[in-house]
Amino acid sequence: MNVYLIVHPVPNNLNQIIKKPAYVIAVDQGLFDAYKQGVFVDLAIGDFDSLSDISLLDKVLYKRLNPVKDITDTEAALQYALSLNPAHTYILGGIGGSRLEHSYANLLLLFDYDNVSIMTSESVVVKFNVGMHKTKFSGYINIFSQNQAVISLTGFKYELDTYKLKMFDRLGISNELKDTEGTIKVHSGSILVVYTKKEQ
Repeated sequence: MNVYLIVHPVPNNLNQIIKKPAYVIAVDQGLFDAYKQGVFVDLAIGDFDSLSDISLLDKVLYKRLNPVKDITDTEAALQYALSLNPAHTYILGGIGGSRLEHSYANLLLLFDYDNVSIMTSESVVVKFNVGMHKTKFSGYINIFSQNQAVISLTGFKYELDTYKLKMFDRLGISNELKDTEGTIKVHSGSILVVYTKKEQ
């Protein structure tokens, strides 16, 4: 079973993204977003300081967090999700909106937790550890490192051979496949890969 965290701002097609069987957790204002799209929520988690309609808590099982804490509502919900031992955890949304710092913090979560992806209407963000990773994605493929990673890219428009991708290195942005399939080899370290659709 997969777990889905609904985190504001959310994609506009939640019901199409969520595949059953699933356990769905709405994080704070994400509960309102889920309600608007008619998504069934198994549990709501948060301090609910940003929930625009607090009466929604009367309709769902919820876990209220202390607003004075050392982690975000999203990270607390992610920790709960991982305690369920899911096959994979998807954060639906959490990127964009008026709180840039939350977007950045959510991206950083992927470096600390395994088997977690972030999905927006335009992009999917995943973490790759050491190993060979195949892709057939036809849009933009963007690669970033938290500290330093050594990577090779084959089948890409811009290929790399055992390149040391350092922290804050922007070389990996806006790459794409030149073949139908490409390979990302991570020799050491870990990377974030952002798959972004091309505008139609």
